[in-house]
Amino acid sequence: MAFYQRPKSPRTLLLTTALVCALALLLGPDAAAAQDPTATPPPFGDGTVVIYFLDHQFLPAEEVALLRSEVSAIFEEAGLTMEWVIADSPRRDLNPNELRLIILPSDGTRWFHGPTNVIGIAPHDDAGTGKNCFVFYRQAIWFRQQAVFRCREAIQARTEAQIRGVEIDPFIESYAPADCGDYLPALTALIVARAAAHEMVHILLNKLDHSAGGLMRNSFNIGDWFTQDNSLFRLDANEIQQLRLRLGGFPNDR
Repeated sequence: MAFYQRPKSPRTLLLTTALVCALALLLGPDAAAAQDPTATPPPFGDGTVVIYFLDHQFLPAEEVALLRSEVSAIFEEAGLTMEWVIADSPRRDLNPNELRLIILPSDGTRWFHGPTNVIGIAPHDDAGTGKNCFVFYRQAIWFRQQAVFRCREAIQARTEAQIRGVEIDPFIESYAPADCGDYLPALTALIVARAAAHEMVHILLNKLDHSAGGLMRNSFNIGDWFTQDNSLFRLDANEIQQLRLRLGGFPNDR
């Protein structure tokens, strides 16, 4: 993941210093002393996250609908509401509750030198500069194809075991369940949605590291897609709390 930080020019630093001094004179010593640098800042907004959705893959409407539904379900646990702005983005610095989600048709290998199986990337630095989440659609297709191959091999192994009248190898069940084919039609959209949500958390929390499990773990396994256990792609309690504190989300009991 690349990080970018724009250096400040001497003129900018001088202007900033002058403004700070002017404000200090206006406010006086009492107001300055009343500020507690250790206090937790109030949340920004009312729990609404604005997503400027730029789809360069031209996804079909039903796939976009599934993508949006899955992303909304993930952040709903933090009491956040997703507001989608389709095919548009303001030409200004985005607010803390705004970001761009950009779907690209490429596989990402021309963008950065790193692992070839990266689905998404959210370039930003430790100051929070950068509000763009990129998802590489070709990589999502690659993951789905690996799931198809695994499902097909598992079906063939089960069929051969039944023909020979022998027990099915227990490994096959962990490799791909018997109903693996049921997951394939919607799988590409789910891969894109979960990769997008992963990168969005990096941006919204200015989070550079990964978690031990859940949505924010550092990698997804092919077998993870053959399950109805959504906890594999959900936020943990700490991430939920941080999002609420930062963006004003409400407990998901309303």
